[in-house]
Parts: sequence; structure tokens; C-alpha cells
Amino acid sequence: MGHDVITVNPAAGRGHRSISDALTAAVDGSVILVSTGQYYETLVLTKAVTITAEDGPGSVRVVASSGPAVVLGTDSGALSGLTIEAQDQESPAVVVTDGQLSFTECRVSATAWSAVYATGRGSVLMRGCEVRNPVGAGVVVTSTGNVLDSCQVLEIGTSGVVIAEHGELAMRACAVRDAGGNGICLNGHGRITVTDTTITRATKPAVAIEQHAGAVATRVTVSDTQGIGFYLASSGSVLVEEGSVSGAGAEGVLVTEGCAPVLRRLRVERTRDYGCLFSGRAAGTVEDCEVRDVSGVGIGISERGTAEFTRASVSSCSKAGVSVEGSSDPFFRRLRVVGCDGAAIDVGDSSRGRFENVEIERCGGSGIAVSGSARTSVTGASVRGTANSGVLVREAALALSDCEIAESGADGVHVGVGGELTAARCRVRDSKASGCLFDVGSTGVLEESEFTTNTGDGIAVNSEDQIRVVECLTRDNRGSGLRQTRPSTELHVVNLRSTGNAVRDAHGSASVAGGAAPAAPAAPAATAEHRPPSDPLSELNSLVGLEGVKREVNSLVNLNLMAKKRLEAGLSAPPMARHLVFAGAPGTGKTTVARLYGAILADLGVLRSGHLVEVARADLVAQIIGGTAIKTTEVFTSALGGVLFIDEAYTLSAGQNGGSGPDFGREAIDTLLKLMEDHREDVVVIAAGYSAQMEEFLQANPGLESRFSRTIEFENYSPDELVTIVRLHCRKHDYRLDDAAAETLADYFDRIPKDGTFGNGRTSRKVFEVMADRQATRLAVADVVTAADMTLLNAEDFDESMV
Repeated sequence: MGHDVITVNPAAGRGHRSISDALTAAVDGSVILVSTGQYYETLVLTKAVTITAEDGPGSVRVVASSGPAVVLGTDSGALSGLTIEAQDQESPAVVVTDGQLSFTECRVSATAWSAVYATGRGSVLMRGCEVRNPVGAGVVVTSTGNVLDSCQVLEIGTSGVVIAEHGELAMRACAVRDAGGNGICLNGHGRITVTDTTITRATKPAVAIEQHAGAVATRVTVSDTQGIGFYLASSGSVLVEEGSVSGAGAEGVLVTEGCAPVLRRLRVERTRDYGCLFSGRAAGTVEDCEVRDVSGVGIGISERGTAEFTRASVSSCSKAGVSVEGSSDPFFRRLRVVGCDGAAIDVGDSSRGRFENVEIERCGGSGIAVSGSARTSVTGASVRGTANSGVLVREAALALSDCEIAESGADGVHVGVGGELTAARCRVRDSKASGCLFDVGSTGVLEESEFTTNTGDGIAVNSEDQIRVVECLTRDNRGSGLRQTRPSTELHVVNLRSTGNAVRDAHGSASVAGGAAPAAPAAPAATAEHRPPSDPLSELNSLVGLEGVKREVNSLVNLNLMAKKRLEAGLSAPPMARHLVFAGAPGTGKTTVARLYGAILADLGVLRSGHLVEVARADLVAQIIGGTAIKTTEVFTSALGGVLFIDEAYTLSAGQNGGSGPDFGREAIDTLLKLMEDHREDVVVIAAGYSAQMEEFLQANPGLESRFSRTIEFENYSPDELVTIVRLHCRKHDYRLDDAAAETLADYFDRIPKDGTFGNGRTSRKVFEVMADRQATRLAVADVVTAADMTLLNAEDFDESMV
């Protein structure tokens, strides 16, 4: 045995009788081998030595009846395989005030305020250890450089691991179980990096981060805690990734006190009250998180919370999926809410909030409920199968755009007393009551929206306040397309197309006051020589820009008109292109022109109804063999008598496998070609997309070029035309643009790249929305605001960084 190895054995004649004796004889670098037994002493390490249980972990028990069992009084020391126990109710088992003490496969127990305490310039490095303390904490550190690796902290009276003051701890692959307080607690300026760690059956919040503490927590699993899962109330930096909370007696995650954490890929399930709650001016970002099976609300934002959520999924909650209250203003992008007993999204109490790309299914309340002076915007939502109204607005304001609301258990959209609704480019169908109901004392604007196949009226108006219905379609409803029940001059209807409804429309003061109006005489067929000023051809020709498009469409209209006259005269019809390709960049009015073209053909008698059915690849292509033909046929059938508009049609020919494997786009093309031939007199098909890609699309199948023999190019709008579009948006919403703002916008539109990301008319609409929002912010702090101020948008209201 080498000179640097010292043995300890109580038996006479073999080494030192106590570990303390061996420490006295040791020098730096000595290894002390301790024989099996119990040693009642306090170990004070004044030299850099290693103390090892000769017969392995658990064979050596060191017990201190007074004070700590182990004290480090030098730069370093190491313990291996020891069981360390302190019986003093006032003292930890291990105290390290200077240097680093390493533990390997040790068991530490105490009955004091902490079992292990590292402070000052001391630190602990613990690997494969167990820590128990039924009275106080497991490990408390206020120093830097501490590490817990593959350790278990068990049966703790208060908190399992505490990092306080300026303490720092790295924690890897550990388990904290049965803590009477927190599993992990940080306060002061403490910092922790914790990875692959589980916390089970904590009495208080499993992870509590307070004051100015900071944390990076990766794959931390919290289960069966009596309180909150993660309690985040720190001004410091907090990152939680790939963690989970399963089974909590309170919130899964509570963020408060202005904390702004980053939460990524977090899963929360089986919690109470809330899955995640952001309150007390909480902010931060949440990405790719899932909340489910909550006895309460899935995600709550209150007390002026402003968190941002991306790709959040909420399901099976007993109350609302998302609740926003207390003047909060969160932002949700790509939110999915399924199977909640309350409203999917409930916004109230003077809150705001923005929601983009939302999917809502099978909720027991309304899909979107807005009340209590809230002002909320929702863009790109799909709301399906709600037990009550798809959208409910009372004593609040809601802006909807590009939304689809289907199969609601009551009204598709219900605007109650004091409600204000703005809906643009929305579709409401198959509701059990009206598509959209404006109740007494409500107001709103419906623009470019469709209300179809609802059990009640397409649009029902009980309000005498101002309501505008502009360029909307009501079709195949079991009630009226538009029904006004109270005499009022405040209902303004512009270019409403109402067709196929079971009950004749009734609106306008005279018709409402006199009951159901008598059937109106049939209007004369539209002709090129005599056409009412508000007909679809006039509307087409009044569009901003698109001069080449207008020439092409007018040429087609004249061909159709001449064909009709020739047939009436007993002559053959001239050859003409029935199906079209609309080629060009996004936002150049392709969908609008397609809708107007269908209406024009209906006026001419070429099509039965002229309605527009807009689809994309996902609406035509299935993911199972044989499903694409069925899906495409169903969509095509719904367009019979009107126009089938296929957006980004080139994506159908993007695959090169001919319809085998996962891409069935070619099968959709083949099905379309056959259907176009079988129903060539009863439908117009318009394929739309970027110019170059549409050329490739036409070459994908020999039959495409013969069916789509005419291509209409949609050029980018000029800067002046884009400014004009902004002015039109202003006019629709009772704003006006001053000359300086118009010059600023013209310069902006001239400078921005006209690449594939350029939105043309959509960019103009976004510019208007930004300016209206900034104007509201500017005027909110003004001392005096006149009606003229509220209608004027100036250059100060434009910020190109927000577009």
C-alpha cells in the first residue's frame, strides 16, 4: 500500500481508530480508506484529502451529535460512499464556507434547517448522492460553482434545493421527491441551470423563481405537486424548455410580478384553476406549448399581462380554453383550442389581445366570446362545431378578418347589446340559427363576407344602430339572405348578392315597417348597352389599376354577350376561352376579379348563380389512396353554377411521382379535367398563382393547356395605385389621408422590393391598419380630440417597420 493511503479501522493494530486521527496524520493528496462501521465524530478537512468507504457506499456511517458532521477548511476535499448524519437540530450535516467539497455516492441526512450548506467562497460537487432532511431544506447554496449530478433529494421538510443571494448551481439528472416546501427555490440573485430533473409531490410550487433570480431549465418534469408547478415571479432571465407539469393542485405555470420568461415546448396537463396563468403585468414568450385536461381554464392572462404565444395547443379544459381579462393585451399566433367546456377564447374586462391563425373545434360554449369593454382582433380563424354561437360579442368590440365559422350550435356570429363587430372576408356557414345576428343596441360592418347554408337567416338585423353590409354574399340559407326586423335608416347595404335563400329578403325602412314585402318584379337581364351603375361589370371597371385585366375581362364579357345573341339568332357561338388562368403576384385582386367575373356571367345568364368557391391544394388533395378524387369531386360539385377559383394551383403539379406515395396532386388534376369536360356548360374554373409557376402548371398535363387556353396577367400595382387603395380603405372606415401622408406612402411603395413577399393590395391594407392603430395611440394621450382629429391620418401615423 502506497505512502499516500491511510487506513481507518477501529480494530486494534490496523490503521487509525478514527477518521479524525487519520485526518491529522494526512497530507495533501492522501486517500483515507475507512473500514465498515459507525463513526461518531465531526470531520474537519484541513487538507486536500479523499475519504472513501473501503467496502463501498453505505458501509461507513459518520454521525455528529453536535454541530455539522463534515466541515471543509481547505481548498478542496472529496468524500466517496459515506453516509453522513447530523443529529444537531441547529446545524446542517455538511457546511462548506471555503473551497470545493466533492461527494460521490454519499448519503447525507440532517434534522436542521438544511442538510447541505455551501456559502461564502465554498461550493459542493455532488454526484450520485442522496440527501434527506425531514425538518428543513435539502441543499442550500449562496455561493457559486455548485453542482448536483444524478442526485436524489428526498423526504424534505421544507424546500429540496434552495439557491439564494448570489448563489449559482448546475443541476443535472436529479430527482426531488416529497418536499414539504418547494422542489427548487430561487430568490435574491440566485442562478440555476437545471437539466433532465424530476420534481414529484412537492407541497408548495415545485419550482419557484422569485425576486431577481434567473434560471435555465431544460427537460424538468413536475408531477403530482400539491401546489403550483412553476411559479415564476422574477425580474431576472428565465428560460424553461421541453419541460412538463402533470398533476398539480393549482396552476401548472404561474407567471407574475412582471416576470417575462421564455417558455418553449412545455406540456401542462391535469392541473387545477389554470394550466398556465400570466398575471401581474407578466410578459414573455411562449412557443410550442400544450395545455390539456385542466380543471379550469387552459391559458389565462390577467392583470395587464402582455405575453406572446406561438403554436399553443389547448384541449379538454372544464372552463375556457383561453381567458383574457384585467386590461391585458396578449398576442396569440397559431393557437389551437379543442374540446373545452367553456368558450374557446374568452376576452373581457377592458382587455385587448390579438389572435392570428386560430383553430377552434368542439367547444361547449362559444368559439370566441368578447365582452366587458374589450377590444380584440382575430385574423385567420377557423371555428367549428361550437355548442353556442361561433362568435359572441357583447358590450365590446371585435374585428374579424379572413375567418371561417362553421357548424355553430346557435348563431354563427352573435353581436349582442353594446357589441361592435367589424368582419372582413369571413365565411359563416351551417349554423343552427342565423349566420350573423345583430341584436338590439349593436353595431357593425360586414365586408366581402359570405353567409351560406345557415338554418336561420344569412344576416339578421334587430338593431336600429348603424350597420353596414358591403359586398357580401348570402346563399342557400333557410331563412332570408338579409332580414331587418326594426325600421331604421341606419342599415346600409352595398352590393349584396342574395341567392337561393328560402325566404325573400326584407330590409329598408319601408319593407320592414310594412311587414313582408311583396315579390319584386324580375329585373331585366344585364346587357352591355344598359347596365345598372352598381352592377358587377361597373364595379370591375371601377377597381384601382388593373387596366390590362379590365380589357381582357371586358373582351370576354363581350364574347359571351355576342355568343348569346348569335345563339338567339340561330347561329353558332364563337370560340372562346371558358376557363382561365390568373397569373401574377399576391394581392393584385385575382380573387376579387374572379368573384366579379362570376357575377357578370350570372347576369348574362351564362352561369346559374355565379357564386365563387375558393379552394387551395389542401381542399382538393387527400392523404389516402382514392380520397383525392372524392375530395376534388365534392369541391367541384359545390361550385356548379358558379366559379371554382383554385389559388396557388401550381402546387398541384409540384410533385413528380404522378400521384403515388404521399403526393396526390396529379390525381386532383386528372379528376378536375374530367369534371370540367363533363360539366363544361355549368362552371368556370380559374387557376391562379405566380406567373412562372403557372406556366409550369399548364405543362404538367397535356389537357391543361387546351382547357385553360387564356391567361390574364395581373401586374403589380404602381405606387400611386397603392396609395389610392389606402385612400379607399380610409373612405370605407371614415378616415381621410392628408397630402403629406400620401407623399410618404408613395415614397415607401416606390422603395420597397417587389419580390415574392410583396403583398400589393394586402400591403396597402396593412399600411392602413398600422396607421389607424398608431393614430389611436397618438390621440389617446392628447388632451383634446375633435371629430376631425379622429378621421385624419397623417405622416406621423405611418411606421414602415410595423408593416
